[in-house]
Amino acid sequence: MRLTLQFAILFAATMIAASAALLTLVSQSVSADVARQIQLALAGSTLLGLAAVTLATWKAARRITQPLERLDEAAVRLASGEHVQVRVRGSDELARLATSFNQMVGKIAEREQRITQLAFNDVLTGLPNRTMFQQQLDHALSVGGPFALQCLDLDQFKVINDTLGHPAGDALLVEAGRRLREAARGHFVARLGGDEFVVLQSVSDDRNAIDRLGRSILETMAQPFSIEGNEFAPSTSIGIAIAPQDGEDGGTLLRNADLALYRAKEAGRGTYAFFEESLNQRAQERRQIEADLRLALERGEFQIFYQPLFDLEQNRICSFEALLRWRHPERGLVPPEEFIPVAEDTGLIVPLGAWVLREACNRAAFWPEHVRVAVNVSAVQFHRGAVHETVLRALADSGLAAGRLEVEITESIFLEGGEATLRLLHALRTLGVRIALDDFGTGYSSLSYLQSFPFDKLKIDRSFIHNLLTRDGASAIVHAITELANALGIETTAEGVEETAQLMELRAHGCSSVQGFLFAEPMTASDVEILFSEGGGALQDVA
Repeated sequence: MRLTLQFAILFAATMIAASAALLTLVSQSVSADVARQIQLALAGSTLLGLAAVTLATWKAARRITQPLERLDEAAVRLASGEHVQVRVRGSDELARLATSFNQMVGKIAEREQRITQLAFNDVLTGLPNRTMFQQQLDHALSVGGPFALQCLDLDQFKVINDTLGHPAGDALLVEAGRRLREAARGHFVARLGGDEFVVLQSVSDDRNAIDRLGRSILETMAQPFSIEGNEFAPSTSIGIAIAPQDGEDGGTLLRNADLALYRAKEAGRGTYAFFEESLNQRAQERRQIEADLRLALERGEFQIFYQPLFDLEQNRICSFEALLRWRHPERGLVPPEEFIPVAEDTGLIVPLGAWVLREACNRAAFWPEHVRVAVNVSAVQFHRGAVHETVLRALADSGLAAGRLEVEITESIFLEGGEATLRLLHALRTLGVRIALDDFGTGYSSLSYLQSFPFDKLKIDRSFIHNLLTRDGASAIVHAITELANALGIETTAEGVEETAQLMELRAHGCSSVQGFLFAEPMTASDVEILFSEGGGALQDVA
């Protein structure tokens, strides 16, 4: 193209120069009339040449400007969001420019697709994310037809994540996403974050379809799954809210499904529950308890009661269990089962538990030297509360001998802690602190823990004591526990003893100590001091 334009310009210049030279030569050798005719002819031919050059130049320019115009138009359309391609002709510079433009458009489209994928899909599982779920939820609400929102999470995800590491946790989430997609095929499935998933289920007149889907999800998710050579059977809890009756907007519907999920977990996990209006009232009460709890410690509303444990061999009080009570200024005495779970969920159990340890050690320091104090320590305190440092400080400040402090734990500490928990328990034993396993016999793996840690005491759960005189199986279990404990050199305490016949049976089984209303109800610290000042503490004095 460039050579064509250069040739046209050179040709025009040559024609003009030749015409001028020829005109000069002719005008010197012919008459004036002939010369004038020749001049006119030459002028005409020159004009024709110039016209031809002009036409050639215009065509050459069009060959340049038209592709540029197409590229400019394509760039404008690309900027407005259209996917465009420019047709490529030839192999000159403009063709190569058009080819580069098309390649750029393709790469931009790939990046936009990737950005869209990241914006609306979960990177780990490939499921739609919270943003896409919110759009689908808003659309379902705008359509107006009834549908169910099923919210679920994995019951033991934190345990696996903490004990086996994040790669194992990620593997479980990927498998959970795959199973959920399979169980809820035909419905919208999304991952909201962490181990939280949701299913949007269209509902017709067949409301039983909601139950069927819930059961299908639970069964599919519960299939054994191997992670790093360890086999697990994942447990799932589901909360279900139905639109529009349980919420006419997305926020309300999701909140109510979460309340139903919490109810499913309270019911024992591994099940599903529907939202009920009463759950809203319970949620409001829980929020109020949480708000009041945050102020109760600094206001001095907590009090410790002490329930005695009696040594059946020495026939005297051997220790007291410290029991936390909350005297609410308006509600009066709040049962522990109402505020302890809230304190654990919010982390308030950490400062509260530290206060109980300090207060109990301070009181026990003034008791007879053979009397110990037992303090319950929750799994949350073990994992978040620096228990070792708290115990050290409580013993140092009170002057209580380490052997007179007994820390009571439950099986949940092992489920959520693994090797770190064992190291902490051994560190406490090294100090001289006694360790008791509470509610023994109710967990799935209680016996296995006796191999992993040398407990000082097993506390036999009150459910076995309650049935001790009425069920042969309960008596056999108590006998087996005491025999096992004696063989391992571990003491046993029976909880919830309320009848003399139970006491006689427990003596026959070789139980070390007993605790219950048959001997004494929980008492205040001042009542304990009065008891010892009056010479009490022998079994025959209080039984």
